[in-house]
Amino acid sequence: MASMRHLPHLLVTLWLAACTTASPPPPVDASAPAAALAVPAPDALRYRVASEHSAVHFRVYRAGRLAALGHNHVVVARQIEGEIALAPDLARTQFSLRLPVASFEVDPPEARRDAGEGFEVQPSAEAIAGTRRNMLGARVLDAERHPEVRIDTVTVRGALPTPTVTVRLTLRGVARDADVPVTVARDGDTLTATATFDIRQTDFGITPMSVFGGALQVADAVTVRLRIVATRMP
Repeated sequence: MASMRHLPHLLVTLWLAACTTASPPPPVDASAPAAALAVPAPDALRYRVASEHSAVHFRVYRAGRLAALGHNHVVVARQIEGEIALAPDLARTQFSLRLPVASFEVDPPEARRDAGEGFEVQPSAEAIAGTRRNMLGARVLDAERHPEVRIDTVTVRGALPTPTVTVRLTLRGVARDADVPVTVARDGDTLTATATFDIRQTDFGITPMSVFGGALQVADAVTVRLRIVATRMP
């Protein structure tokens, strides 16, 4: 067990330090359908993601009866590539987003401020660096073998401005689908889509870390908040 002298650093880096667990990671779910974008509808309006105005936030939470000793974390993806094909028949609308994991930021101060309650304490630079290093390792995001996270459409239901989209999230080689309420706003040649949904780390082969017999642990559920701004393609 870690000494009390090393406890603060351990508590700060709980989530992404999961790579220190002894058990090997579960195998990649090769049976999951690959994320692929079909040919867009010929009458669709095509938009390209404006990375400088877009972001995806992954909020990770502490848990257990000693949760007050730990920290919540925010991982931010800003370098987002992708396209949106908005069809008059909304059911034929598609999008594909690609998030290079090497660009992910851990606990940027503005993201923690935006997250509000539970994110007030800013971890040290040393703790953030260690957390990011572990995040990219083989037992968490496995960036060497899986350099991108993908978010793609499966189906679109309902009507603008608040359709429900089944999205396919592909993370560390495992694909999972989720039904997500999306809010869409259009202003001239600019389209903005926002959404919030939860995923579970264990669904993607990540074992959340726990210490002290589970009294202090990382919650399995991660909240994903995305804001995608895209501009009309000529």
